[in-house]
Amino acid sequence: MPIYEYYCANCNLEFEAIRPASQSDDPVHCKVCGEPGQRQLSTFSFKSNTFSAPKLKPATKPMRSYSVESRKPD
Repeated sequence: MPIYEYYCANCNLEFEAIRPASQSDDPVHCKVCGEPGQRQLSTFSFKSNTFSAPKLKPATKPMRSYSVESRKPD
């Protein structure tokens, strides 16, 4: 589920709410004063497994040479 960021103008407080995208436009109330918060524009992030990805090893055999001229059309 997405994390949405909100701002309460009454408390001058920023807070987050985890909710389904289908409820993204529904009001979220400040936990301090109970006033509805204003949804803020925020960036997204994701976690990548680049550190655990398999590392490629260099080839131990040289590549075979391939010549286009050596192939004759049928």
